[in-house]
Amino acid sequence: MAFRSHPSHLPLEADSSSRFLPSIVALMVALLTFSMVGLAALHDSVGQWSSQIEGSLSIQVPPTELANRSPEEREQALQKTVDTIIDELASQPGIARIEELSPETMAALLEPWLGPDEVVSELPIPRIIEITPETGFNFDALEARLGQIAPEAVLDDHRIWIERIADVAFSVELALTLLIVVLFGATMLSIIFATKSGFSIHHRIIELLHLIGAQDDYIARQFGRHSRRLAFFGALIGLLIALPISALIAWLGLRAGWPIPSLVFSPLFIGLVVAIPFIVALVAYLTATRTVLRVLRQML
Repeated sequence: MAFRSHPSHLPLEADSSSRFLPSIVALMVALLTFSMVGLAALHDSVGQWSSQIEGSLSIQVPPTELANRSPEEREQALQKTVDTIIDELASQPGIARIEELSPETMAALLEPWLGPDEVVSELPIPRIIEITPETGFNFDALEARLGQIAPEAVLDDHRIWIERIADVAFSVELALTLLIVVLFGATMLSIIFATKSGFSIHHRIIELLHLIGAQDDYIARQFGRHSRRLAFFGALIGLLIALPISALIAWLGLRAGWPIPSLVFSPLFIGLVVAIPFIVALVAYLTATRTVLRVLRQML
């Protein structure tokens, strides 16, 4: 077990590392957990945004050269153009659904900015056609066909936004991944420093153990077990600090209307979070053991 005490001929429990190493590991693990949760939330959210954007396209039919007509004539001309677009594009491959956004829906969307329906009806508002693509959809072919039917119509290209979101998300995910690597590296450096400090403190005792026949592996394992125990409890404390804070942030996000990423509840992610103290303890044991063996080879 990572927290089980073994008999030792070295008084390592009295070292200063027994006081500061768990605190440093706890801080590193808390930051590591926050980074992992943030990485999972970002990855899941970007996937949802991309799927929502990719799952819908829209065509805007502006009232070009119709602003000077009466509202009735303008609406008739717009409706004729919309009906033509829908009839022509409905048979295009890769289109699962195509329909016009109703004037009532448009008025409800614009009312908070433009006022009641009576005001909206007097304005030259463009018509919106919604398209749901499916497998085999060809954006360029649809855009070319739309240009032939209604040159004034505009097909919204969400691919630019998808690419921008993907670029930003990739940069942030890369930064979080590098942060996780840096935190692991900082933890290893702290363990190396604590191990070398304990080695210097007990230098005379180590020489005496060598004189009576103690092997390098035996001495290194004592340092390794000591560091493993300290790192395990420090990581456990850091995890117990990070998880309630993450849960509080998630609760506040729910109150603000932000959904909790589904990836956070996946068995793989939960297992990885639970395994953090054991992973850190194993890394601490290997790091301390190799450090002591390297120092002993240089000294003797």
